[in-house]
Amino acid sequence: MSNIIYNYHYTYIIINTTNQMKYIGVRSCNCLPENDSDYMGSSKILNEAMEVEPEAFTKTIIETFSTREIANTNEQWLHETYDVARNSEFFNLCIAPKKFNMCGRTHSDSTKKKMSESAKGRPRSAETRKKLSDSHKGKTFSEETLKKMSDAQRGRKHSEETKKKMSIAQSGENHSQYGKVPWNKGKHHSVASLKKMSEAQSGEKHHMYGKKHSAEALENMRGTRGPQKKTTCPHCLQTGGGSMMKRHHFDNCKEIS
Repeated sequence: MSNIIYNYHYTYIIINTTNQMKYIGVRSCNCLPENDSDYMGSSKILNEAMEVEPEAFTKTIIETFSTREIANTNEQWLHETYDVARNSEFFNLCIAPKKFNMCGRTHSDSTKKKMSESAKGRPRSAETRKKLSDSHKGKTFSEETLKKMSDAQRGRKHSEETKKKMSIAQSGENHSQYGKVPWNKGKHHSVASLKKMSEAQSGEKHHMYGKKHSAEALENMRGTRGPQKKTTCPHCLQTGGGSMMKRHHFDNCKEIS
């Protein structure tokens, strides 16, 4: 763990002015945040996009904080507010400090090619294979989840005839998404809107103004209370723990049409 002490902590948003794609992150530095313009995020997907059109990306400081801990809390709040992991208008692939979520997203052809080439000729070691095997031992799905899973996911294979029937049954007007408009199509926040949201959370208006985290809350944020109980959403099959699963999955899952 690094022993460097940083003096400034802030959350920021990077926007592609060409297509309005965005990235929200957190940063600690020893210079004034407005002078930290060289830092443009650590996302691999974001960096790949900036290599193609660097002049299209702008960075805006959302808010500054006295500690990294409070800055992390603000980043998580922003991620949850805009559901960045599932929102196709964001480069973010996870809601801090959770794991990546590629649900509803696809890698670009160039990214797929790079991933394929990087994996070629790299056999997994015996230790890696053992870890993968151990990580799957003892995992079971509920009866409700199993009903939602396809035959292929349960280790079965459909016949060619069955596949053809399934394809016809899901074509054209029979498709579940036929005639529907994506929930977030055409939506984006302007820089002015982001500024207003920032001002609405500044000073005495901020949800943490004048408050301190309890010792229990601090332990929870540091992850010292041990792993949370994992649950699996029956609609999108994503597994996770804590209030985030209850908030964004099960009856609230966006996979429910």
